[in-house]
Amino acid sequence: MRESILNLEKLIIRTPLIPFCNTYFDIGSRIFLKPENLQIFGSYKIRGIVSVLKEIEPHILQKGLCVASAGNMAQAVAFSAQELNIPSRIYVPEAAPQTKLMAIQKLGAEIIRMHYEDVWKIVRGDIKLPDDRIFIHPALNQSLLNGYSKIADEIIDEMPDIDAIVIPFGVGGLSLGIGNRIQQRNPHIAIYTCEPETASPLKSSLQLTKPISIDRKPSFVDAIGTPEVLPQVFHQIASLVKDSLVISLNDIKHVLKSLYFNHKLVCEGAAGCSLAAAIQLAKLGSYQKIVCILSGGNIDDAVLKQFL
Repeated sequence: MRESILNLEKLIIRTPLIPFCNTYFDIGSRIFLKPENLQIFGSYKIRGIVSVLKEIEPHILQKGLCVASAGNMAQAVAFSAQELNIPSRIYVPEAAPQTKLMAIQKLGAEIIRMHYEDVWKIVRGDIKLPDDRIFIHPALNQSLLNGYSKIADEIIDEMPDIDAIVIPFGVGGLSLGIGNRIQQRNPHIAIYTCEPETASPLKSSLQLTKPISIDRKPSFVDAIGTPEVLPQVFHQIASLVKDSLVISLNDIKHVLKSLYFNHKLVCEGAAGCSLAAAIQLAKLGSYQKIVCILSGGNIDDAVLKQFL
């Protein structure tokens, strides 16, 4: 099994920093894209999952894995479980994109559909799962965050003089993994998160200096935009970020189109939110080099076609 995990690790690529083609945007700063949508199954999640698997004893791994996920983590877990020949169970919201559900099913995972509120209760810890599979929390598993932190290492190693970084904020795992490592290596880099206008609990929580719940409106930006910030996450993230930038759906659609035509990159809403936030930040003129994380590329074809 250890060899299988090492083989999984070999599939993780070091994504390059790509200069953003800003022909259609009036910005003075230079923006660089970190295209994690190019990872296997279209998101950064495989980095964290492999990091988790490396820390678990093989006899415990035999029990299998389970996650509560909108899709990207589910695909990484399902694929990893398939490669290790262990079972996986995925709790998904009923409105999860068909693209992601089909991919999960093809990988042999057991899918349990639930109301979004119930999936969130699993993340919050209010529902105890009825099996002994290993549950991988999307933000409170330190091994997972260690895997995500490698993104920060790659960025600083390639371009140590960046001024700011923008990270999509969902449950908070990516933001904590990257943010903590950035702060360790260069505390002068400004860290921003971003959220869609349809659900921006971190922005509101930062303004009120405490974690709060908000009314979440479903949208095509489905990998981020949660109904609340977990207290355990808030107390860490509040000391890391300068702000959380709230982005309109129209701005996200606009940059998804730009990424598709100018860079030939298929990105999902969360990735578009990150770039739109970087553009918003660049217009302020305070930073010379901004990196934005293109967190994933799993978007339904029918949804993407509406923007093109």
